[in-house]
Amino acid sequence: MYRVKGKIDGMIPAMFDRYFSIDDQDNPGAKKKAKSSWKDELIKKIYVDSKGVFAPVDNIRMMLIGNKFRKGACYIIGSYIEKKKGTEYINFAKGCIWVMGTKDPLKVYIEPARKTFDDYDERTFINAQGSRSIKRRPLINLPWSVEFIVQVTEDTFDQTKIREFFDVAGLRCGLGAYGPTFGRCVIDKWELKK
Repeated sequence: MYRVKGKIDGMIPAMFDRYFSIDDQDNPGAKKKAKSSWKDELIKKIYVDSKGVFAPVDNIRMMLIGNKFRKGACYIIGSYIEKKKGTEYINFAKGCIWVMGTKDPLKVYIEPARKTFDDYDERTFINAQGSRSIKRRPLINLPWSVEFIVQVTEDTFDQTKIREFFDVAGLRCGLGAYGPTFGRCVIDKWELKK
């Protein structure tokens, strides 16, 4: 088992799209919101607490693992760059690579510290009824960075392979939503802790 302290620096703005229910859960009998309330909903789409804007550590871990909509770095390296190792790398990342924040184990705070988002992205899309709808999501503009600790619980791969996973994750997956169009980043610091 070994630990690495890492820091990634953003290359482009990062987008966040935290899920929240459109229905007012606190007040189920509330009247429907006015159209201007989209500005109020933007703050609900970003992760923020009293210390500032953050990303859950699972966002960084999912850059490695991926999901059915977005391939992770382990799959990209194992299936496209090296052949026939995608499943092995994904299973290793799922079971043996854990990311923790430096200030809170479940959160990585965006530096320089912010109390809210910097800007927002607005895009239109065709909805289920065939008409156009607008989707707005908060952005964190440059400069931004996050520091974290990577704990690897098995020595199957040394820290150079884990670094390769994170290098590819930053450039081809990105942090946050709509990556790699948003959230692309590079490793600024990678220190093996004994």
